[in-house]
Amino acid sequence: MSVLFSPIQLGDVPIRNRVVMPPMVTLIGDDAGRVTSDVTQHYASRARAGTGLIVVEATCVDAKGRVWERGLGAWSDDHVAGLADLAAAIKSEGAVAGIQLVHGGPQTSVELCGERLGPSEVDPPQGGPRPRAMSASEIEAAQHSFAAAAARSAEAGFDLVEVHGAHGYLLDSFLSAETNVRTDGYGGAFDARMRMTVETCTVVKQRIGGSALLCCRFSLFNKQPGEVDEADLRALVLALEQAGVDVLHASTDGALKPTLGTTDTLGQLVKRSCALPLIVAGGLGDPRDAERAVADGHADLAAIGQAMFDDPHWTTRARQALGA
Repeated sequence: MSVLFSPIQLGDVPIRNRVVMPPMVTLIGDDAGRVTSDVTQHYASRARAGTGLIVVEATCVDAKGRVWERGLGAWSDDHVAGLADLAAAIKSEGAVAGIQLVHGGPQTSVELCGERLGPSEVDPPQGGPRPRAMSASEIEAAQHSFAAAAARSAEAGFDLVEVHGAHGYLLDSFLSAETNVRTDGYGGAFDARMRMTVETCTVVKQRIGGSALLCCRFSLFNKQPGEVDEADLRALVLALEQAGVDVLHASTDGALKPTLGTTDTLGQLVKRSCALPLIVAGGLGDPRDAERAVADGHADLAAIGQAMFDDPHWTTRARQALGA
């Protein structure tokens, strides 16, 4: 029997298998960040193929933190009706409906928003204008924007809400020593740099309670060599567990490759550090690799990004390939 196609329970939410569609931006919302019929069809088709968990693309929590024109939003109550239609369409095809929430931070579109905010006024690795360093009140406001967007997402019927703490966006920019040179309680040592992500998850959990699972996505492959070590990783995941996170989502540059100077994969290191269920993404487009990731203890669920984005029938074909 295929482990990848065995069911799993996350909290009170049963999932029919371990296959996850991770968030990947489509840019087919409308100009106000609302769901369109094209968005609904895109995700419903992947759910229809038998995918266990669909996590809708990065959805902005603040109109001033938008990254993409026609990217989805959850910063206004005006977004709830469309998000509800989207969640219902995913669930009607038998999948669990998740949604990722993001603030662009140093990657915010200046054309859309006028300026960028970040932990420090330094050049962003992705290029473009420098962000303005956030004040303490702006940090708090951003955290509450995540919480309000999470509440709207839960109201819309999503089973899982994912806080985007990866890929250089606002929360991840605080985690990185390259973009965070603050000298207050949010900068300096790793435990201070991770504070923004942990506090945001805490505030979100307080707002949504048990109305939806809380997931946090993080990435280390975009950090400088030596910037994060195994002890730092353990501190981060334990702090997220204490904050009330229900599920972790590790974005990697190779789910089956060793990391942090060890012989272990990121998934193995995380699973030894905490008890939370783990989604891992990175190079699992071959069904045999996705099967191995779960069967050999690198992850509890395997996220299939580009391969599923390109092929809405990936899950059906994977089941056939594995004889599941």
